[in-house]
Amino acid sequence: MISKLIGAAVGALIFLISPFVLAADPEGTHGLLTDVERIVAGQESAGWFGDDDAFRDIAEPMLESTCRATPEARAAALADVQARSTQAGDPRALFAQTHRLNDAVKRALYLDHQRRALELAVGRADAQCPFWLEPKPGFIGLQSDRKRWTLSLETAGNVQLRETERHWDFGAGGFGRVLPGYGFNDQYTLLFGVEFGGGAMVKPHTGDSQFIINYFPALPVVLRRHLRTWHYEFELAPVALFQADNTNLSYGVRGGGGIGFTTLRQQNFLPWAGINVSYEHYFAGGGRSAAEFIRSDLRVGFVWDP
Repeated sequence: MISKLIGAAVGALIFLISPFVLAADPEGTHGLLTDVERIVAGQESAGWFGDDDAFRDIAEPMLESTCRATPEARAAALADVQARSTQAGDPRALFAQTHRLNDAVKRALYLDHQRRALELAVGRADAQCPFWLEPKPGFIGLQSDRKRWTLSLETAGNVQLRETERHWDFGAGGFGRVLPGYGFNDQYTLLFGVEFGGGAMVKPHTGDSQFIINYFPALPVVLRRHLRTWHYEFELAPVALFQADNTNLSYGVRGGGGIGFTTLRQQNFLPWAGINVSYEHYFAGGGRSAAEFIRSDLRVGFVWDP
């Protein structure tokens, strides 16, 4: 009982003084904490079984981020995560009470992993950070696109349904696109750019025996919402349609949404993969009737931080 009271008092004290510590380098503290959250969440998503193996797997990316943060940011980030871990409780003690891996135990375990990972990295920093790497005040993090311009390169394969004159046909295709973007913070990124794709579809009213190749240029605008290693996105785009034997353009609009998973940074790249569903309406024009398209995409890409 006494040890619990002491632990709670220490946690409360750290929680109270952390705002003053954060004032030394608040941006660097936030950047380091964001990286710690994403590194630990990524390892948990991959399967966190044995602590020794898991901490060994994330040791290098943890050190890469910690070394780039100032000593003030390291201390403030460590104080913050220690306070939140203390407030959440000991995951082993919580599990002993319920014998269930409920939300409270999962949160406590996640914060415990963050705390121990950062303690290990901070403990190694002075001795193992490269001598040529200078800590940077205002460190914005390595494992996200927060507060920076990036270039997202994406490709996808898809299945398609098309409705023309009350007749549905099917097909498949793919596309590639280039999207410059800016991460406003660790939660929201806005991207916009160019896309070009194509696909083979059954030609209307041919009894599924003839195919036509459609080409689809587009100018997508994407709002991406990040949650640790996952992101959710919504996109709008003006789109167009033409074919090899009819290069007149039909114009339309697209709305869609999807979900993706981002892995840890590789050099200057953040790879990701996900799925997306979109709906497109093409107005009559270009020698074609009005048409509706429904697409389901399997997407892969990477975010490049130049």
